[in-house]
Amino acid sequence: MKYLLIVFTFTCSIYLSPLVLAQTATLKGIVKDLNNEPIVGATVVLNGTTKGAKTKKDGSFEIQNIEPKSYYLVVKLIGYEEYREMISIKSGTEEVSIKLKESSVLLNSVEVTSSRRVQKQDDTRTSVITLDPKEAKFKAGAAEDVLRSLQSFPGVVAANDFSSQLIIRGSGPDQNLILLDNIEVFNPYRLYGFISMFNPETVSGITLLTGGFGAKYSDRLSAVLDVTNREGSRDKGYFSTKANISVTNANIVTEGKLPLWNGSWIVSGRRTYYDLIVGPVIKATGAVEGDIALPNFGDVQAKIALQPSSELKVLVNAIFSRDNTEFLSATNRPQADSFSIIDNSFNDLVGTTFIYTPFKDFVSTTSFSWYKNRGSNNFGGIGGSQFVTGERDISQEDLRNLQDSLRNAGVDVPTLFSINGRTNFSFQKWSMKNDQIWNLGANTLEFGVLTDWLTTGVGFAIDIDPRLRALQAANPRIPPLPESFDNNVSYLRLGSYVQNSFRATNDLTVTGGLRFDYFGLINKAYLSPRFSFSYAVDPISTIRGAWGIYYQSPGYEKLFDQQVFIDFTSPNLPNLRAERAMHYVLGYERLLSPEWQFKVEGYYKSFNDLILQEVLQGTVYNSERIPGTDSTKREGWTTPVASIGDSVTVTPINIATGEAYGIEFMLQKIQSIGENKLYGWVSYSFAIANRFRNNLVIPFNFDRRHTINVVGGWKVSEAFDVNFTWTFGTGFPWTRAKGIRPRIVQVTDTLTGQKEAKLDQDWRGLIFDVDRGGNENLNQARLPNYHRLDVRATTYANWFGQKWSFYLDIVNVYNNVNIISENYRVDRESLQLQTREVGMLPILPTLGFSVEM
Repeated sequence: MKYLLIVFTFTCSIYLSPLVLAQTATLKGIVKDLNNEPIVGATVVLNGTTKGAKTKKDGSFEIQNIEPKSYYLVVKLIGYEEYREMISIKSGTEEVSIKLKESSVLLNSVEVTSSRRVQKQDDTRTSVITLDPKEAKFKAGAAEDVLRSLQSFPGVVAANDFSSQLIIRGSGPDQNLILLDNIEVFNPYRLYGFISMFNPETVSGITLLTGGFGAKYSDRLSAVLDVTNREGSRDKGYFSTKANISVTNANIVTEGKLPLWNGSWIVSGRRTYYDLIVGPVIKATGAVEGDIALPNFGDVQAKIALQPSSELKVLVNAIFSRDNTEFLSATNRPQADSFSIIDNSFNDLVGTTFIYTPFKDFVSTTSFSWYKNRGSNNFGGIGGSQFVTGERDISQEDLRNLQDSLRNAGVDVPTLFSINGRTNFSFQKWSMKNDQIWNLGANTLEFGVLTDWLTTGVGFAIDIDPRLRALQAANPRIPPLPESFDNNVSYLRLGSYVQNSFRATNDLTVTGGLRFDYFGLINKAYLSPRFSFSYAVDPISTIRGAWGIYYQSPGYEKLFDQQVFIDFTSPNLPNLRAERAMHYVLGYERLLSPEWQFKVEGYYKSFNDLILQEVLQGTVYNSERIPGTDSTKREGWTTPVASIGDSVTVTPINIATGEAYGIEFMLQKIQSIGENKLYGWVSYSFAIANRFRNNLVIPFNFDRRHTINVVGGWKVSEAFDVNFTWTFGTGFPWTRAKGIRPRIVQVTDTLTGQKEAKLDQDWRGLIFDVDRGGNENLNQARLPNYHRLDVRATTYANWFGQKWSFYLDIVNVYNNVNIISENYRVDRESLQLQTREVGMLPILPTLGFSVEM
């Protein structure tokens, strides 16, 4: 019986084996990311065969005619870690479900994940802030602006309600490196800085590094903002549209897939219409007179993504934008003062990026870009009625009546000051850069090179009233600007870096880097070492630290954020050095629960070789009050006496140092669990920032000692949610007036031709100015504390097969008067200073809606 069974089995195997070999199998599956979103265009192959497929728009794939046996299933897509798994395929149909994880190699330096995700424990970067683009769009009071949304994070301060600039850890906005799709941009602001160039409808990733950033980044002392625009959606076919419209602006986004190379496209267009709606309204109400066009801007942004193969991805970006303002005072205006301005500026960018992944652990990114920011301004007018007549907002009729009465009495007739001029600027940059990341097991090696060719320049011509010139000459704290200036400089900027991150132990990861920079404008080269580490105390607690040296070159493109003028003509450059900063950062974070994370971070920054306007020894004039006389008359004061004092120039010099240090706490709800639909964060920052020059300690202009931010939202239902932001900050430093002094002007003697100083007077008698003291009084006072509550309510609906959202955003809900400055004037009769506080935004509601088609 035993032998009969063997013979039967052998006979069956001979006759049935051809049938078995002839059978085939089919493999079906779906590929998604960790957020359960389908992934399009991933390559799926059975290793060692020619069998494979690409995933469709729903993430599905199918491979037919497979020989039943075991294979390694391999799934690849740029931006994700390679998936590899041994599977056993039998006859018939097999189904698999695959999840791809974002590549830590590709995204190590440009984090595009949501702020609700926890930073990996082996990520050594300190001071990382990531913001979900949806949070930027829906954050209360942020005007749907990326930069304004970041102003509520620890370590970040807003200059004022009207500015989207970022003040980070005691540094000026000129010291922040800003990147859009890996391309450096200058002056990324619209509407005179009120909002930024970043479109919240097209942004996919927002990362802010507030300190201790790695060797990849250069030519800035403070922080790095890295913004990535998303690719067009392929899910809705070749064309889809989304519109976002409010009472002040419109934002239209169109996108779709391309018929070749798994491609996609996206085009967005924005325009404000303050000039079209608000302007005519305020003219009709009589609020303004004359030909007026309120500030407006429009831009078009486009991005094309192509993937010719699984190893190569090509991205093409383009941005074209324009800001425009026209304000022409009418001749029949009621006010005595008038001012006219025609202002145009342009911000354009074109770039191409190649992302090449020849094998699993290597990514090479090469970018070519052109960027140009330019503008021109023509202005003119007459003014100073308050100084000439002592009355605020005097009318033309009252001024004429005053002039006629004085002329009839034989008294010098007061006339207004006049000024006319034009300004222009142009910053152009051609760039080529290459970054490479190589994952070598326990090591991640990064290296890259950068070549920039910059042509930057500024120009102006100003015709100033001779009386204003005389005032300027008598005030050494006002730099003597030339009547005209036009200068363009072209120079090379080179950079290279190498950085290695490795696991020293299972819990300790260390990153060391070295950067080389050459700044052609000053013909100097610098080496910048950088170091950071992360230590996993336990699976939910991490300690991170960083140290580094940073350099920033001088340049006209950086003066925009500084709001000063410095002459970078060649005779001033040979002895100029790049500004230098050193960062020390140490932080601790712990996941208190799956929902809540706590962070604390301390920092210290030292600044050296800061570039300021040179101060030379000059002549100043003083006059003392004579006791027992009428101090409102010239006889009540001594003849002006010359003395040695400081005279400010427009020559750049490395004259100042500084420091900034502080500690930041943040409690953040990083994700929603179950029915809990509350999200947001609470943060507190203590910070001190000072500048040192001429043995003086001068608080930094935006030295805010205490800042509290409470940001949150509540998803009330699927159709309604509420967001709120409350900010408290102690007052900024301010140079408060110390008293009054008689105005001293320099005039030319008509006989001798020599200049002499004298007390100035008009038909009313002696003229007095506000005395703000010397440099020892700079920023020694404080403005009042700042606090503001913003609320936004959004409701959602599905109408006519489209997705709609309607919102009401209210800035400064309880209408707190936050002070931006103090204005002073002298009461001519009492000789007392009068102070008028200037406020920021009052309560300001905005209505808007979005529709997705």
